[in-house]
Amino acid sequence: MALSDVFRRQTKWTLADALERHRLAPETFRIPDERATGSLQVGDRVKLVVEPEKGLPERMWVVVTAVSDVGLAGSFHSDAVEMIGLHAGDAVQFERRHVVAIGRRVAE
Repeated sequence: MALSDVFRRQTKWTLADALERHRLAPETFRIPDERATGSLQVGDRVKLVVEPEKGLPERMWVVVTAVSDVGLAGSFHSDAVEMIGLHAGDAVQFERRHVVAIGRRVAE
């Protein structure tokens, strides 16, 4: 962490409930089905919608680092564009209902 980050305010944020957004607008807000989100594995990438306390939401890719029946854990793949203090590598806990897109890991 850079010294300048210590003095900058971090943007407070939450994750959007993609399932609820899809329910409200199924034709324009599409999400992966339950089968797809249920088969997520460590190494997959998922896109989440990060909603700042003030400002516009940002869609961000997360690399899945842990999967359980209750939820998932991951780390952001890149820095946020608009939100201060949200960086690549930062950890995030989320649920399958937060996932708006899936990028499967590449087989080695």
